[in-house]
Amino acid sequence: MLFFNIIFAITCYPILFIMYFMLRNAKDKNSWCFGATLSRELKMDSAVEAIDAEYRKNMKTSLIVLGIVPIAAFFTSYMSIAFSIWMYWILVVCFLPMFFLAKANKQIQDLKRERGWHQESVVSYTDLKMASVPRKIKLTTFLPVYIVNVIPVVLSFYLFQESGYSIYRILIITFVALVPLYHVCAVWTDKQKVAVICEDSDINMNYARAKKQLWKKFWVAVTWVHTGFTWLMLVSMYFRENGMNWILWGTVGYGVVAIFATVWLLGRMQEINRKYEKNRTIVDASDDDRYWPYGLIYYNPNDKHKMVENRMGTGTAMNMATGLGKGMYIFAALCLLIIPVASVWIMMLDFTPISTKVENETIVCRHLSVEYEIPLEDIENYTIITELPEVTKVSGNAMDDVLSGTYEIYREGMFEAFLNPQNDLFIKIVTEDETYYISGVDDLETQKVIDELKK
Repeated sequence: MLFFNIIFAITCYPILFIMYFMLRNAKDKNSWCFGATLSRELKMDSAVEAIDAEYRKNMKTSLIVLGIVPIAAFFTSYMSIAFSIWMYWILVVCFLPMFFLAKANKQIQDLKRERGWHQESVVSYTDLKMASVPRKIKLTTFLPVYIVNVIPVVLSFYLFQESGYSIYRILIITFVALVPLYHVCAVWTDKQKVAVICEDSDINMNYARAKKQLWKKFWVAVTWVHTGFTWLMLVSMYFRENGMNWILWGTVGYGVVAIFATVWLLGRMQEINRKYEKNRTIVDASDDDRYWPYGLIYYNPNDKHKMVENRMGTGTAMNMATGLGKGMYIFAALCLLIIPVASVWIMMLDFTPISTKVENETIVCRHLSVEYEIPLEDIENYTIITELPEVTKVSGNAMDDVLSGTYEIYREGMFEAFLNPQNDLFIKIVTEDETYYISGVDDLETQKVIDELKK
């Protein structure tokens, strides 16, 4: 449990600081003020300064409070409760700053109406020379990555043919399969529209080149880190006894490096925007406040572009008026719904005891539902075990008092598990098609099953 919380702390705490440092200067991003268009002169108004002071105070308070909350996860012995604390904490970390930002945006919009700070009419600008900016992402950019990633897949089958390595192969193949996703994201980012900031085409082209080159460096770096982690999984197969510990710590390292890469991207993107801020003389149609509800969401039915420069943070925002934009927001909403559903499900798994009984000449293994039914007539032999061998999970549940699903024993093969690992009494059952390791909720229940088998 301690290791579980340490992994979450190392990988999740940086999100809190990324959100804080990315959004704390929301008043002064380019020509925007909390996601609303506002000139440099008007940003100095005392009313705007007061809104900024309140916003910064809220951000600092949330940073301190949210920095303390996850400590509660270290004081529970239930993995489901610790998991829920971390998951809901991440949701709050991501959405609370957005709430403060939306509040400040509304205050600015109200102030603009009260003071008559009307936005000038805006039109859409296209710099035809921007089409000549070359693509930074090509097939040759990722070809070495593809080649290097195929090798661990081949070696995992060639060098480790005995049983006990299935989970390693599954992990390696899964991570290698993610490489094309990085490639697609890089190509997609490379094709996105870069804002026209002034009448000088050379400046616009340099601005576009700088941003595209930065995104290229980011995607290439992250993909190579991903590749290094895949190779770590292959190397961990040589040290099988501690291999999963290698992978766990490698996961932590992978997460930390990816977060630092993201921080680096945010910092460099802000540097580029600051460098070209003095050249920004054009307000594009996509900058119309009407198309930016609360400064957070871009919804412009008149814009065919699927992505535009984000008003807050960095990177790009998806046009929610497009079919792709609607689909992505629906997908994101579904992903968010998974968190409370998953938390409830894991709590039910954690707090519902297992049950193994003989009913109608059949061993019935129940948890939240019937997971296994083993007819007594199908049992070829059984063995009473007082100590579990070292097992590796392939799929299923692995909690302090519940192991269920498919597991693997080194040099023996895979089996179906349904047991309480805290017990001292277990039964190994062999049928024609499957091998099972089972137990009851406690040794007394397991002994009752053994008695039925002896009959």
